[in-house]
Amino acid sequence: MDHRYNMGEMSTPRSKPITVALPTLGCKANRYDSDTLARALIARGYVIVPPDQPADVYIVNTCTVTGGADAKSRKMLRRALRLNSTAKLIVTGCYASLEPETIGAIDGVDAVIPIPEQHRIPDLIARLCPAPVVPDQFVSPPPQSLSASIERTRATVKVQDGCNLRCAFCAVTLARGDVRSQPVDDVTAELRALVAGGIREIVLTGIRLDAYGLDLPRQRLADLLDATQDLGITRLRLSSLEPIGIDEHLIARMAAHPTLCHHFHLCLQSGDDGVLSAMRRGYTAARFQEIVAQLRGAMPDATFTTDVIVGFPGETEEAFANTCALLEEIGFIKLHVFKFSPRPGTAAFTMTPRVPDALKDTRSQVLLDLERRLFAWHAQKLVGTRASVLVERSGKAGDGLTPQYLRVCAPFPSSTEGTIQDVRITGYSDHSLLASPCNSGDNLKGISRDIQ
Repeated sequence: MDHRYNMGEMSTPRSKPITVALPTLGCKANRYDSDTLARALIARGYVIVPPDQPADVYIVNTCTVTGGADAKSRKMLRRALRLNSTAKLIVTGCYASLEPETIGAIDGVDAVIPIPEQHRIPDLIARLCPAPVVPDQFVSPPPQSLSASIERTRATVKVQDGCNLRCAFCAVTLARGDVRSQPVDDVTAELRALVAGGIREIVLTGIRLDAYGLDLPRQRLADLLDATQDLGITRLRLSSLEPIGIDEHLIARMAAHPTLCHHFHLCLQSGDDGVLSAMRRGYTAARFQEIVAQLRGAMPDATFTTDVIVGFPGETEEAFANTCALLEEIGFIKLHVFKFSPRPGTAAFTMTPRVPDALKDTRSQVLLDLERRLFAWHAQKLVGTRASVLVERSGKAGDGLTPQYLRVCAPFPSSTEGTIQDVRITGYSDHSLLASPCNSGDNLKGISRDIQ
């Protein structure tokens, strides 16, 4: 029997609702995949419960971006079985796709489903746990994504999957394959449904979003952006972008979009040309700086976040210093710092010389300290300015996000939750801005053009 479908004995039908939990690790694309599965299961009469509660079925959506992610995925499997030792356990996601034999050998795992076959999971669960008669209210999926219904104000839409790059360190492309894009008409139909459901901010995501449309005739990310302009989206946000896929035409379409958030997560990984070449990133530090300058020239209020890998094989003290210098020069407001983890099947797996783990830890801490200084430098310039905040949580400890992806803490009344409010920036903490609601007569500088 195929190890991926070791379903055991089929369960007999039951009258009580069958509960399903979807613990999920990793990126927004994984979150979207889990939400899509949840909608399909709701339509069949299954009840979705939080991942930290006992359930009849667990669908664990795994990540393999680092060795630590693999370990967290295995820990999540064990945790599910501790919550309910008799639960049916289905494993999917990148780690499951790369190492199905390893996952399938774990005691308690009933099925291992690779990413391209996730659409089969509802049928597999029906074999494991036949659902009761579907109530009328569950005959069709809700009109908005599960993530939207949970977050109330924000939804993520995956518009492409896969990546055609073969960076030396990356196992995700091995798990997800080449670029596959959703046609523009399909994407806009989903976006319209989200807007009709009251969603104020929509995040377009993918494994390599900038490569959207490489597999479609005459459809690229710039064309998708143009198609979203008249859908009534209050805020449109892009997830991470690879520098190699950004050109002047795309930047012009970004700048022309009336509701696109001017925050860009550009994946740097290293600021040293030698390391970038060994990583097979396809650009230099100077080219990265040029892209940032072009984006800032077109959108002066733009903010930037990035990913950085420390301890890549051969990273010298000089190379690490080059990375620190570039991060400081660009002025990122947030850094996602990863310690290099050799992934089987990648080119970097056998690369030498290896950087000692203790040195990786030290360099990682240096970057985290730099991140705090960069945020403080940026936040100081914003004190006394006005910001537009999409309120996610109300009350004395209320908070929300600006278009520039800055977290703002302010005492928002309950009536403002899910709305966009103007605030006055009064200070900042380690990673958030502090603010008070604006009065209509306040004469404050706007965050959008006066602050870079």
